Amino acid sequence: MSQSKILIVLGERTAAEIVEAAQLASGAQFASIERLYFDAANFATLDVPRLSAIGSEVYYHVGIAGDELKMQVVQACERAGWKPQSVVHPSAVISPSAVLHHGVFVGPLAVVSSHAVVEQHSIIHIHASIGHDARIGQYSSILPGARISGNVLVGQRVLVGSNAFVAAGKSIGDDCRVDAMSYVNQDLPARHILSPRFPRPVPRVIH
Repeated sequence: MSQSKILIVLGERTAAEIVEAAQLASGAQFASIERLYFDAANFATLDVPRLSAIGSEVYYHVGIAGDELKMQVVQACERAGWKPQSVVHPSAVISPSAVLHHGVFVGPLAVVSSHAVVEQHSIIHIHASIGHDARIGQYSSILPGARISGNVLVGQRVLVGSNAFVAAGKSIGDDCRVDAMSYVNQDLPARHILSPRFPRPVPRVIH
């Protein structure tokens, strides 16, 4: 076991799940795996100096679904010189031809099929599936049980809710939200919400 590497998983509830997955999948690669709640006021002045004093090489994973906060945390980790680490639960099925970029989490029983691409810092949560030749943009979250069919293009900073289904060949633009249990059978332009609550997609206001 390497004694020179530590893994810091930042966040709360999802981060706890990611720590457990990392311990199962990569525990032998790290001297320690620690969950850390991110506080912007204390991160640079307390957390980074404490971890730097250990003298280990620090890797990080951001276990946060909210894209705005996740991007803030990633930037803080990069300023600290930490290295992004993907975490794949041992029960997940990843095709040999699939590509996972850095900082990705793939949860228990999830599937990433042939020639699919998952871009950096995205989450493929418990029992979600990504079909062949699909692409998931950076900082996106595919929540538990969601189904992304083949040849689907999911943009950046997209959230696909639990048990939603995206039909083959459709595209979802950047900054969209697809609510739980939705059926996506049309292309969604950027910054829209699709929900069973609404008869049609509605624009999403981003502050």
